[in-house]
Amino acid sequence: MSAPQMSTTEDIVANADYHTQLLSSIADLEYANSALKQHSSYLSDLEQQLSASEQKITELAKQTKKERKEHERLRDSTARRLAAKLTGQKGKFEAREGKEEREYVEALQNEMVERDQSNMLNHLLAEALTAKDDLEQKAKKYESLQKELHSLYGRVFDGPSGAYPEEDSLEYDVHEAARRHGEAQHTLNIESQAAELLARSCVIMDRCQASVQEALSYSRYDMMGGGNMADYMERNALTNAEACAAQVEALVDQAIRICPTVQRVGRVNIATGSLMSDVFFDNFFTDMAFNKKIQNSAAQVLLANNRLRVERDSAVRRADAAGSALVDIAKDLEHKRRELFNLRRAIFESVAAQVPKPPSYETTVQNPPPTLPTSPPPPFPSPSISPNISTTNSQNRIIEAQSDVGIPENDGASSPQSWGSRNPYAAALAARTRSMSQSP
Repeated sequence: MSAPQMSTTEDIVANADYHTQLLSSIADLEYANSALKQHSSYLSDLEQQLSASEQKITELAKQTKKERKEHERLRDSTARRLAAKLTGQKGKFEAREGKEEREYVEALQNEMVERDQSNMLNHLLAEALTAKDDLEQKAKKYESLQKELHSLYGRVFDGPSGAYPEEDSLEYDVHEAARRHGEAQHTLNIESQAAELLARSCVIMDRCQASVQEALSYSRYDMMGGGNMADYMERNALTNAEACAAQVEALVDQAIRICPTVQRVGRVNIATGSLMSDVFFDNFFTDMAFNKKIQNSAAQVLLANNRLRVERDSAVRRADAAGSALVDIAKDLEHKRRELFNLRRAIFESVAAQVPKPPSYETTVQNPPPTLPTSPPPPFPSPSISPNISTTNSQNRIIEAQSDVGIPENDGASSPQSWGSRNPYAAALAARTRSMSQSP
């Protein structure tokens, strides 16, 4: 046997354990690239929303400052107040003063609602940046391991191996299975991300509903003569509800952009108070009319909340179904990889078996000294790896765990407990989704 063939055989024997370790590490990080791509898109969308929100805050702050100056100038003008009183135009002056105050309060309320929206986006962005750093490290490690594996195979199989057509066919099957596996990972990522956003929306919508109910309570108190304090508490609760409704709308829109399957739940219109009716024309009839407006808002919030929960539950089921499909595709990919691996190992062993045993000592020495052994040394060891051994111990553990868990029969979906190891990124999203869904 020539020297290069002997070198290839020795390389196969020396790297058998290293090859097994590479496959195990790669299997643990299969999800990283797909998760990073989806997460980067989600992060980019958050940054665009935050930039638009900050620009809107700047514009609203200018408007608030302008309205405040006009309100304070009129409110603090003793000369104008006295002139209006002396000329018999006190009513017009007070009406104008009320109008300026209402415009200032509305401008301030719009600014505060947008600031709440910006704070929520900043919180989501901070979480997303932390997750991105972790995914980037895992993706880099995955790429590094892939390069090492390809380098190892390249030393033995460089391009189509004409002498082994079966190896070429299996290699093509592996590439196709890997492509389907990537598509399944992407589907699971977007469905899990959408479900997590919708779960966040449900939590905020619950707060919106609670604020509207609080406003209803103060409105009923106001109808019984609660006074200015009841009006103030009523408007404050409605402002909180409006801020929550805006946040829900933004989160649902983001979920739709990520996963077009998500349906809209409808816009919620929160009733807004009026200083003219609450202060200058405050009476039982105006309070009763506004109470009906709040009741209409409460009905809209309840309807939107129910629809939102339906969309959240549907997204959770789709994510679980995508996880179940990923398990089947991953099994097929692992099976084809094992076939290719076992074939290559069989080829390695076949090549190694053709290497002749080293010559005995007696054939190389005509007159051996009596003190040296006369029996031949043991033959060159051939690989003792069986072609039927599975690729990695970790893959065996995953397959055994899946066979023990089983797949439930609810719409073909499975629990993240069964597919979580296939995609820890999506499994973490699913865990947060279930935690928020189960919160009171």
